[in-house]
Amino acid sequence: MSARTSLFLLILLAPSGARAEDWLQSAENAARSAAVPGEASPEKPKPGRQVLAPASRFFLADLPSVGWRPNEEEGASGSVVRVFGPDDPSGRFRAVLSVRLVDRDSAGFQPVKRAIDAMRAADSAVARSATSVRPLRVPAGLARTFEVVETRRLPAEEGPSTPIEIHHYVAVIPHGGEAYFVVRLATARANYLDFRDDFVRFLRSLRPLGATGR
Repeated sequence: MSARTSLFLLILLAPSGARAEDWLQSAENAARSAAVPGEASPEKPKPGRQVLAPASRFFLADLPSVGWRPNEEEGASGSVVRVFGPDDPSGRFRAVLSVRLVDRDSAGFQPVKRAIDAMRAADSAVARSATSVRPLRVPAGLARTFEVVETRRLPAEEGPSTPIEIHHYVAVIPHGGEAYFVVRLATARANYLDFRDDFVRFLRSLRPLGATGR
């Protein structure tokens, strides 16, 4: 996979009247009041708020906070935007928020339900466990949110390594037809609660661009 540091623009947040198509109509009523447990109340847009605009232009969203560093990579599965945040207290794992748009042209494409099942599947090799799936209404559409915890050995390269628990906040958001966004915030388990509000605010600020973003 070739990596490139993309040009990111900081622009003023503009209100959007666009509305993504609802996903799973039968869950709509529950989704109206659903929320990530303990989430902060949605914020009103603030004048001058800085927004992340990747070079591929498939979405706009608020930067999580000061000091997060964006990067965009292009590979066989399409563009993925990663925003790198602070290290955990041990200095071994840096928080990273990623956004990927998946559609029929993506390598290894899976329909959305199968993809969610795969991301939540237990894996004894990494001691993976996952919470149940919860619907959450966000401006981009009706998301499915869940959390995953797994144990990895870091550094992953050859040489001495030690296990560390990694926590993932995950949201899957439909984007017309069979396309969907996968938004993931990975942090060390030791301080994952420090980033919960960052994740919720990012989801509430995300605005898809174009029919499929391609």
